[in-house]
Amino acid sequence: MSSVFTHSPHENSDYIGDATIIVRGTEIPAHIELKGYREPIDGIFRWIGRVSANDQLTEILGDAQRTKVTVRTSHSARPAFIGDPDPWNRYRIIGKSTPPYHVPIELSEIEGDDGAE
Repeated sequence: MSSVFTHSPHENSDYIGDATIIVRGTEIPAHIELKGYREPIDGIFRWIGRVSANDQLTEILGDAQRTKVTVRTSHSARPAFIGDPDPWNRYRIIGKSTPPYHVPIELSEIEGDDGAE
């Protein structure tokens, strides 16, 4: 049986991995997936994504639509808003400005320079 999809829905994500969501003074270990983009109208870098289903997060947030949090990864910590759970109990994350993951800024990182000429 062949698959209808020819690519992974996660291949365009900028960060998939572990994080800590700090909400209302509580640190919650979580797994997140994020994607960022520069908004062409105002030039602000925005990042969005989802937190994998997490019982502790659900217990604190319930169905809150928009709650201020801090998202911390091994790279950095940044303020964000979280809320709007989907049917699979994955909460949406929305942030703007510098994201909590590495963004390539060197040409060699962007082009995938392997040292070959």
